[in-house]
Amino acid sequence: MKLLKLTEMLPFLSFSTLSDPQDIDTFSREYVRCSGFVVQRDYYETNRVFAVRRNGRMVGGFVLGSGAVLRTLEVFAGNEARQRLYEQVRQANNATEMCCFWIDPVVRNKFWQNLYVWLCVAFALQVYGRQRLIFGTNSARLAALYNSSRKSELLHSDRIREKQTFIFTGRRSDCLIGIVNILGYKISRLMQVKNFGRQQLV
Repeated sequence: MKLLKLTEMLPFLSFSTLSDPQDIDTFSREYVRCSGFVVQRDYYETNRVFAVRRNGRMVGGFVLGSGAVLRTLEVFAGNEARQRLYEQVRQANNATEMCCFWIDPVVRNKFWQNLYVWLCVAFALQVYGRQRLIFGTNSARLAALYNSSRKSELLHSDRIREKQTFIFTGRRSDCLIGIVNILGYKISRLMQVKNFGRQQLV
């Protein structure tokens, strides 16, 4: 399995594509644990699955898909809007979807390790992504992160199973700038929380 070291600062972190069935099983279990979504096995087997490991343990990952069926639209778009969205995506010469994105809470709360995961996303999109990207979520917190980037555009919002869903699109060439915007937003939110805590103690 080919490991891609993106930085010398964090040698205990590694990034790789997954093809071994046991690794894909581990990814699937961890994604269910972090998101609550159960994904059909054939989706993993027919798309590119990526994982980040910390000291050998899987702590994050995502899937890049470009097939005829896009899980982002199947899960986060209602029946009335889905066909229209598929037509929009096809007009853009199809798109790469980033799906099944997850980060273990242990890594999520550590800035440099969190940064490493996002840099892995940018790297994979540059190497394997098409010119247009599509990604979605039903997490208001993750949607706020995506929306914080001036390079991402809210394509559609829906309400499915009593939860608000969000579908975004963006250009692959803007993904690194978009990630910088997202990380800047995360830093500003952390500073706000810290300042609020200090005020409470005064």
